Amino acid sequence: MQVKLVITTLAFMLTMIIFGYAALREPARMETFANAFEARKIEFGGDIYHNNCESCHGVNGKAEECYDAEGELAACAGRSLANRELLCGDRSARMDAMGWAGTKEGFIAGTIHVGRAAQGMPTWGVDFGGPLESYQVDYVTQYVLNFEGDLDCSTPVEIPEWPENVAELPEGDAAAGAEKYEITYGCSACHGDPLVEGSNAVGPWAGNFGDLDEVRVAGYTAADYAYESILLPNAYISPECPTGPCASPSGMPDNFGLRMTFQDMADVMAYLELDASATNGVEVVYPPEN
Repeated sequence: MQVKLVITTLAFMLTMIIFGYAALREPARMETFANAFEARKIEFGGDIYHNNCESCHGVNGKAEECYDAEGELAACAGRSLANRELLCGDRSARMDAMGWAGTKEGFIAGTIHVGRAAQGMPTWGVDFGGPLESYQVDYVTQYVLNFEGDLDCSTPVEIPEWPENVAELPEGDAAAGAEKYEITYGCSACHGDPLVEGSNAVGPWAGNFGDLDEVRVAGYTAADYAYESILLPNAYISPECPTGPCASPSGMPDNFGLRMTFQDMADVMAYLELDASATNGVEVVYPPEN
């Protein structure tokens, strides 16, 4: 009888030790499981992104390398996603610019769900007429948020001080400007081919910047207008775009002042046949004063 009692006691103690060890391991196990699940969501989101989004936002989300349906290098019509303005901080700069009061995750997911029609981005969420289920939108959202890991959000951005007047730019090279307009900065995706009227999909056509007196800011030359519009796209919103009134705030990226060099700017303007010396002395302050 005593032997049975000892065996029972030992078995009970061993069972409790096993349960105790399992209980201690449970948080770590659940964390590992949660991390694996998040990784799978990012992986699935990557698949959806590459099949639907990268033709506009770029292979790496930087809107620098896009391909058309035939696999040819093309201008990126979408904005950069893998950038500090969208992803750095609990409240990113782009959230503030759009007046978004919710979370960063909600901002990205909401944009995917409803799209931005005025900027040419289609609706993706099924509840709004798009092809993606809510869980698929969540997967893509996690994929986009994951880009933050590749960014240096701790180092302050060095903002160049651009010349206050367009005439201070170096001499432009139209041939070099063609590649920068068409591919490097993706201008043609929104503003079209400057030689083909009506080729603009979203923004005003780039081929008639020299003939916009009725909609351009009074007192600006075409060069003044283009220079300010590239650096400060919200300084003046053109009243008419291909799909109707142009959106405000502008859907045009506001970081060309960080991405372009002075020579890039001069080359693009030369390609558009805008004479930088033809200025009315308009002062453009970049970075903008707060």
